[in-house]
Amino acid sequence: MPDLSPRPLLRPWRSSAFRIQALALLVCTLAIAAVVLMRGELDHRFANRTAEAIGGDLVLEGSEPATRAQREQVAALPHSRISAFSTVLVHGDTFVLTSVKAVDDAYPLYGELTVAEQRFATPGTVDQGPPPGEVWLAGPALDRLEQNVGDTVTVGERQLRIGKVLVREPDQGAGFYSMNPRVLMNLEDVDSTGVLAPGTRVEYELRIAAPGEQMAGVLDRLEPTLAPHQEIDTREDAAMRSMGPMRQLSLWGQLSVMMVVLLCGGAVYLAAGVRSAEQARRCAVMKTFGAGRRLILGQILGRELAALLPSILVGLALAGGGFLLLQQWLGDALTWRPSVLTWLLLALAPVVIWAGFALPRLWRLADLPARLILADRLEAPAARTGRNLLGALLAPVLVAMMLSGSLVALGQLLLLMVAVAVGLPLLLWGPLRLADKGGARLPLAPRLALRRLARRPMTTLPMLAAMVLALAVMSLASQVGQQLLGQWRASLPEKAPNYFVLNLFDQDMDAFRSWLDTHDAEVPGFYPVVRARLTELNGQPVREAVTKEDEDDQGQRALNRDLSLTQADTLPESNRVTDGRWVADAPGEVSVESELAASLGLKVGDELGFTAPSGSVTATVVGLREVEWESFEPNFYFMFSPGTLESLNRYWLTSFYLPEGQGADLPDLIRQFPQITLLDVNALLDQAQDLIARASRAALALAVLLLASSVLVMAAAWLAGSQQRRRDEALLRVLGARSALLRRVAVLEQALLLGGAALFAHLLHLVALWPLGTKLFDGDMPLSWWILLPWVLILPMLATQWLKPRRHSAPLARLMS
Repeated sequence: MPDLSPRPLLRPWRSSAFRIQALALLVCTLAIAAVVLMRGELDHRFANRTAEAIGGDLVLEGSEPATRAQREQVAALPHSRISAFSTVLVHGDTFVLTSVKAVDDAYPLYGELTVAEQRFATPGTVDQGPPPGEVWLAGPALDRLEQNVGDTVTVGERQLRIGKVLVREPDQGAGFYSMNPRVLMNLEDVDSTGVLAPGTRVEYELRIAAPGEQMAGVLDRLEPTLAPHQEIDTREDAAMRSMGPMRQLSLWGQLSVMMVVLLCGGAVYLAAGVRSAEQARRCAVMKTFGAGRRLILGQILGRELAALLPSILVGLALAGGGFLLLQQWLGDALTWRPSVLTWLLLALAPVVIWAGFALPRLWRLADLPARLILADRLEAPAARTGRNLLGALLAPVLVAMMLSGSLVALGQLLLLMVAVAVGLPLLLWGPLRLADKGGARLPLAPRLALRRLARRPMTTLPMLAAMVLALAVMSLASQVGQQLLGQWRASLPEKAPNYFVLNLFDQDMDAFRSWLDTHDAEVPGFYPVVRARLTELNGQPVREAVTKEDEDDQGQRALNRDLSLTQADTLPESNRVTDGRWVADAPGEVSVESELAASLGLKVGDELGFTAPSGSVTATVVGLREVEWESFEPNFYFMFSPGTLESLNRYWLTSFYLPEGQGADLPDLIRQFPQITLLDVNALLDQAQDLIARASRAALALAVLLLASSVLVMAAAWLAGSQQRRRDEALLRVLGARSALLRRVAVLEQALLLGGAALFAHLLHLVALWPLGTKLFDGDMPLSWWILLPWVLILPMLATQWLKPRRHSAPLARLMS
């Protein structure tokens, strides 16, 4: 009758090696599940948020409306038609240039409109645009027209009633340079206004809601129908997905989990070696009494895995609890529901890690004869060792596929893992042999310590490689985490500008500066802005110099629209020169944003020509700049040297920080300067600050998991060598060694092992600075004091080894055991 009591499952927990394996699998399960669930939730939310920002999952854009055939392709899906253009609103003798968005009854597909019943009244939300015969005006348009809700305004040839104050659209663009006062009207009213005459510049959009995997099918059907003037923008192409902190957090999360998996796998591997030695005599006794291979595997492996399942379940439960807290923290209804398959894969991942790193070491006991087990000859044949290594390498590969969805996304990391797993022991073998030969003339204690390490390379090298990797990951994770947090916080200073102002003119500057001084506003700077097009490159028309094959999407957009040019005498703090130099004081020089320069093939020394309504200007490229677009500062593709743009008509752009509580004075500012465009970015600032806070906490959690996995590797490595060290000490005591010599040998052995691991960890840390800096920071990572962190862990371990009391058990009895 089978034993149904829990004692067989509790018995393995008496073993230190088993407890290390269980803790390693718990940490591994928690890390994998937490990152997979967090990534799924954030991807789901960003897909919805990005679709909301661009107005749909796919947006078909063009200078002419979508064809009937194109509309039929998406007839079964929710879709909306949009027309965007500029026009003048008229009230009495007042004329205001506005940006109009004409929408149908299906608008908006995602999100809600924020409107108010009166200017400066408490806003509310609605799920549909204005009805026919009605327009909704943004506050600045009402201020300039000196009108209120309920009045009528002339749009072209027709008068329309002002129904509401337009506060915010879910798809409102984030650009600062074409922010005319916004108007929302019904698409049915456009023809009756007569504003869209032949030649009028209009942007037509067909927005489609195709969530999840539906988007790929719609994209495949629409792409063959595109006309030359049309293009498709998708939620995956939207810039929101490349926001600095979230992009870095996602990449760092995947890198961290792969390092956690590798470290926990190393801890499981080392502990499994001790565990197999503990199980060996039980296996030999079973073989002696005629137990078959299947029974032995069932008794040893089955019970081992069953006893480990609680650790895996606890890890899943902790990850699930954290996932629920994350959803509650993020709020709203955009929650992701993991499928049953996702949970099954998450439960399977730690089993795969255990199977890859521990199973081969336990499995071999069933194949070894009892006489070899009893003779303590557990070495596996070379072929079995190769299969063990293959299993240990395949386990992280399978987990990487689960984390990234493909091997391509983490291909470089997987290659690095293989190189480290295979190459590090080989690299350490040479220094270990040299140290052994060089120690032949040393005193007895260091010579014995070196010999004990060198004469068992199959034990010492995996243990040393695991320690090197654990210490290197510990110091690297600490430095990367601190640098990420510092960069995120620096990108959003405490008093980041919360208002942007456009359309300031020279005659307004003195009075505007006076208003800012009166209200204690902090201003980073004022930028003169000229609207112009890039028309010439090295004396040739730019369309001839830059071919369609050379330019990408960014280059096409730059050539097809007016650009905002500015001049400045100092380099903005959010910019960094990557090639050439910053502009000098003399006119005729320009600095170009590096990504746009790459897309258009521009380089230092090129001569550029720009055409504006008020004239033209030429300048020589003297340098390329990297721009932090996520910073809340005005940024430009082209920045000229002082005096270059003086002959062209310009307006001024600035940003400022206004202390909380002074926003009530802004209506006075608008009345004093009715022509300005005022952009309030407080909501965006709050969102960015919240995003950085969440990213900081997530980075801290990943650092804790990395630290825990590093400590587990060190504990497993220490345990793996402890039994052999005790037997060596017993042998030396039999040969007459005294306690003082044994203490010196033990401390020196640990000092050589741990000190060597720390030194090689420093080298690995230095080697990894460049690829990690390139992946996470778009540049090199600086050397920091975090590289010395391994010694914080090593020195207390050496002190413990020196101070702990020595047990004087019978040496012959210890040898016999």
